[in-house]
Amino acid sequence: MIFDKMYKHEIEVLELINKSIKTKSRLILTYLNQHCFNIYNSRNGYKNLLENEIKVYQDGIGIYLALKCFGFKSIERLNATDLNEQLFSLFSERGMSLFLVGGMFDKRIVTEKASQKNINILGYQDGFFGEDKNQSLINNINKVSPDAVIIGMGVPKQEFTAVVISQNIQCKLVVCVGNFLEYYFESQKRAPKIFRIVGLEWLFRLISEPVRLWRRYLLGIPFFIYTIIKLRFKAYK
Repeated sequence: MIFDKMYKHEIEVLELINKSIKTKSRLILTYLNQHCFNIYNSRNGYKNLLENEIKVYQDGIGIYLALKCFGFKSIERLNATDLNEQLFSLFSERGMSLFLVGGMFDKRIVTEKASQKNINILGYQDGFFGEDKNQSLINNINKVSPDAVIIGMGVPKQEFTAVVISQNIQCKLVVCVGNFLEYYFESQKRAPKIFRIVGLEWLFRLISEPVRLWRRYLLGIPFFIYTIIKLRFKAYK
């Protein structure tokens, strides 16, 4: 199961990134939270990618508690947004160039924000495109030859896109970040720190975007709990 394969400590993820940068080895990295786990258990294509093509780290209170339930003891509670902030700081410190995919930002704003944050962005593509545009995206990435490609789209589209472009670009490092770019470029407000500390960032998001997210949390969380309980009892047999 994916729980055995995923990275459970921040230092492991950072070492993975550093190794890829240093050795120029191919790496596709993504996260797994409660919502992702529900998709993982319902879509074989996505499940196959996570188990065979992509390195995965745990994200959020739901997966953390699930790991505890399955007997994993010495683990940290990771948060993808916090970890991505560290990765972008690392990219800035090393002077790495990036190509961003995701969201719907004015390119002028992306350039201005990147300059303020000392991030070298060589190209940007919004996240609203179909598979027929993948080749165009690949061509644009290869034209500027970035050190890393950052993909912030919905799950599992970002993972499928990451694998397709990774197989056809010179760049070796591809990182999936979900809606992190909205936070990074400040087009969306993140939950107050108290919500994050107690593991209720999902509740803040639900309150902020109820129409878009009610299924993910009001239906998704009970389904997630049911699935974890079922898998745990199955493991006892």
